[in-house]
Amino acid sequence: MLMIKRLMTKYIPAMLTCEEIDDFLYDFHEGQLSYTEHLTFKLHLRLCKECKDYVRKYKNTIRMSQAGFTKADPAEKVPEELIEVILKSRTKK
Repeated sequence: MLMIKRLMTKYIPAMLTCEEIDDFLYDFHEGQLSYTEHLTFKLHLRLCKECKDYVRKYKNTIRMSQAGFTKADPAEKVPEELIEVILKSRTKK
C-alpha cells in the first residue's frame, strides 16, 4: 500500500499527500476548497482507503456531536404540574 501511495503522489499531478488531506479536512467539510483542491481531495480519497475511512469518521464525529446539541424548547420537557407549583410558590411571598 505504501508503494501505491508513493507512486500516486509522484505520477499524478497535484496529488495531495495523506498529511495534506488532514490539513485540508476542515476546509473540505466547510465547502471552502477551490474547485481544483476539491477534485484532488476527492481523487485522493478514491485511491486511499485509510484517508477515506479517516474522513468518514471525521464526518460521523461532527454529526454525532451536533446531534447532542440540538435546540429543543425547554418548556416541552418540563411537566405542566411542575410549572404550576413553581408559579404558585412565587405568588405566596
